[in-house]
Amino acid sequence: MNKKIISLLVVFSFLFAGFSYGNILEKFQEPKYTWGDKLKRGALNIVSSPIEIARQIQITSSEQSLLAGWTIGLISGFGQGFIRFGAGVIDLFTFPFNFPNSHKAPLVEPEY
Repeated sequence: MNKKIISLLVVFSFLFAGFSYGNILEKFQEPKYTWGDKLKRGALNIVSSPIEIARQIQITSSEQSLLAGWTIGLISGFGQGFIRFGAGVIDLFTFPFNFPNSHKAPLVEPEY
């Protein structure tokens, strides 16, 4: 009797372990992006690209000094803004296609 109960518990534990393993894998997979996500991301990246200047000034000022923020951060902000603008243009013009990658993931981080 005890062997039957133990064997049933083992079988059920293996069955339910498979279901929980599938849920764990879903958490670590890349999110699914659609063409609408890519279109929205492209438009927002174009609009928000000038904000990168102020953002980089603030980040550099808080990490280093105010002088570094207004020199290095300013230059870095122009560069990051240019990159975000370019990524937005690419996303905006290629949103219906699987270019530059097939899963339509963001080209720059953070996404917006």
